[in-house]
Amino acid sequence: MSWIEDLPKKISTSLHRLLNDTEKYEETYTKAENASVGQIWVAMAQMNRRLDKMEDMLQAQRKAMKEKGVDVDNHLDRNLEESLKRY
Repeated sequence: MSWIEDLPKKISTSLHRLLNDTEKYEETYTKAENASVGQIWVAMAQMNRRLDKMEDMLQAQRKAMKEKGVDVDNHLDRNLEESLKRY
């Protein structure tokens, strides 16, 4: 896959990791009518799983901050507003 090597290093590395993770399900997606499309759907499902995991972690952090008395939404809004004023 020479086109992958033409990608920036971080993107290429990320793609290789995703392809390696997706390859674990090769026996399943090759049964699809179009194996390439099946592989893409498996990769998308894996990325969605990662996103769900990140959202769960973020919600846990927000909950912990709220338990400490931090008004997370107001705090973030204030920081964003202050940051935007500097630009």
